[in-house]
Amino acid sequence: MIGGQKYTSGAEAVLGEWRGAEVGVWDCAPGTYPDTEADEIFVVLAGAATVEFLEPELPAIEIGPGDVVRLEEGMRTVWTVRETLRKVYLS
Repeated sequence: MIGGQKYTSGAEAVLGEWRGAEVGVWDCAPGTYPDTEADEIFVVLAGAATVEFLEPELPAIEIGPGDVVRLEEGMRTVWTVRETLRKVYLS
């Protein structure tokens, strides 16, 4: 799920809740996807992507296995997935 919308190139499995936050696994096929983020922290399990930050304007980041990323509600991003991305998240 990206920005609350399901994409045909991705899949999400909600695993449950922990202290009121949703815990799940998300993966996404290669492609470019704009998003408005939820409040989230995630760990990349597999794949490779670039995340560009449009609002607020911040430097782009490259993410891959083992990376931990914190996103804040309302951030506008563009995800460029080069290798199918899989992450576990807390949102």
